[in-house]
Amino acid sequence: MRIPKPKEIVRLLKGSNFRPMRPKEISRRLGVPREGKELLKKILRKMVRDGKIGRSDGGYVAAGSPAAGVNDSGRNSPEPVLPTAPTTAPIKGMLKGGKILGKFVKTGKTGKIIPKDDRVPHIPLKIDEIKNLRNHSLIVYEVSNRVSPQRKLNGRIVEVLGKAGDLESEKKGIIREYGLSEEFPSEVTHELERIPDEIPESEIKKRTDLRDEIIFTIDSDDAKDFDDAVGITKTHFGYRLLVSIADVSYYVPLGGEIDNEALNRATSVYMPDRVVPMLPEKLSNDLCSLVPHKDRLTKTVEIDFNRKGQMMSSKVYNSVIKSAARLTYTRVAGVLEDGEESAMDKHVVEKLLVMRELFRLIRARRSEKGELNFDFPEPNLIRDELGRTVDVVRTQRNMAHVLIEEFMIAANTAVATQTCRLQILSIYRIHERPDIESLIELSEGLKKLGYTLPADGKITTLDLQRVINKSRGRPNEMAVNMLILRSLKRAIYSTQEEGHFGLSIKHYSHFTSPIRRYPDLIVHRIMNSVMRKGAPPYDKESLDWMAEHSSKKERYADEIEREAINLERAYLMKAYIGKEFEGVVLSVLPFGMFVEVKGIFVEGLVPRDSVPNWRKRWFDIGQIVNVKVTEADVEKRRITLNLAS
Repeated sequence: MRIPKPKEIVRLLKGSNFRPMRPKEISRRLGVPREGKELLKKILRKMVRDGKIGRSDGGYVAAGSPAAGVNDSGRNSPEPVLPTAPTTAPIKGMLKGGKILGKFVKTGKTGKIIPKDDRVPHIPLKIDEIKNLRNHSLIVYEVSNRVSPQRKLNGRIVEVLGKAGDLESEKKGIIREYGLSEEFPSEVTHELERIPDEIPESEIKKRTDLRDEIIFTIDSDDAKDFDDAVGITKTHFGYRLLVSIADVSYYVPLGGEIDNEALNRATSVYMPDRVVPMLPEKLSNDLCSLVPHKDRLTKTVEIDFNRKGQMMSSKVYNSVIKSAARLTYTRVAGVLEDGEESAMDKHVVEKLLVMRELFRLIRARRSEKGELNFDFPEPNLIRDELGRTVDVVRTQRNMAHVLIEEFMIAANTAVATQTCRLQILSIYRIHERPDIESLIELSEGLKKLGYTLPADGKITTLDLQRVINKSRGRPNEMAVNMLILRSLKRAIYSTQEEGHFGLSIKHYSHFTSPIRRYPDLIVHRIMNSVMRKGAPPYDKESLDWMAEHSSKKERYADEIEREAINLERAYLMKAYIGKEFEGVVLSVLPFGMFVEVKGIFVEGLVPRDSVPNWRKRWFDIGQIVNVKVTEADVEKRRITLNLAS
């Protein structure tokens, strides 16, 4: 009988990012047999008495958890508890692990650190602390205690990233600021080394063999992790779509070192010139990546559509595929939009043309239901041969982009529909309806622009899409899109199945990107239990925590991506200080207005104080204004504009 060692339990709890775990989950994740569960509980209680772990509301936690010391009922625990954080409240603006990112500035014979976060007080340094430290260095400072009553911090410099304001130094600063790690812990590396490079024949025999099917990937030109592949066949009743997704769950067992690290990261973070992945490269870019002409383990969602593009039935099964081609959005668009077929295998072209038929049918049906279809372009950084950003342009979307999106939405919908039908505990991607106050404010804003919504307040996505369509090509198109977008809530992960308002879909999960999103891996494991007709891999408390954790990490990832792009934009605009441009107002706020510079896809702030007679002037979203670039602050990642006379 296998009983985990205390160090294994501690490692598991630490990897949970301080999430409480009940004995049932601990035993499942560490492979404790049923007959060993009572002994595990005794070990856990002893570890609490010895101060190795703590108790919290909801289960056991790692040492140092701020929740340690509260029992399941919420009352003070009668057992010895771990010491929690010092009673002095932690300061705002600290990095993970009590570290601060800031710039060193000399002041006479000594110096001080000016934190990036304005809410953090300056940190004076002693003479012996600034030896060999250059003025204006970007540094990471580790705080050894909390703020004292005198608002002083003690600690030490642990890393010098380079010169503040230098592009590469500032990129490193963003990674440190958000607690990202481009390296994986040694425990993950050791576990990774034990994964064989070849797929056992015994595993292939357990799966549906799709290696003779024409299945291929369609991704961006620079993609390295291919987690979805598609295939299609015309049938007597319509179409059969195959969406095959990398089976990460085969390589990443629940509760292992790789799994704990992936859960902690929850998502890959995409910056303009690098990716901080959720999974190690051996998995994300190799074993799990659906590279062409190699056997790969997948989970396939097989969906039957009728001739009108209506989903009739679906099933999910374990499979093995061999991708026939690695296609790009540009090449596929050349076939579907321009008829460029000469450089592509004719069998692949035939499949693409059938996919276009189905895509148009699905798109038409979903448009009828009221899917919100915004046209918000993404920034695309243009670099020279040395990797320097020389321009920012709008990303061009084509039919290939939306075709793949529709097929992935179909697969996600099919999986969510199945878990709902079977009443299985799962994790969903939900998008709630806007609240009534937001809709009233939206109606008033659109009315000023000449658009109306139903007076009874019963607004649907069809009503919103009608306004979006009506505004297309008009001067106030951007203003309309911005107003509607701001009225919407943010999509999140939840165990409560509440539908997706923006997509106008009743049942929706994330299933199609397990290489870069942890919720997809969760749903894969849940589908494993469905296929095996076994017990679910998670309990309600665990799923609730993971849903909230994943939503939070997704918000962080979005913020990091914005900050990284703002950094590149600010660096680019240093060359344009003093230049005048035409711009369009994106938003008007009490402290000024944000304006997008035409010709260069960047935005900057026109401060209220820089505009004479601000109170008497009227600015609207979408209004055209002339602006001058007055400042490009790389350290603060912002661009300042003034209205040009």
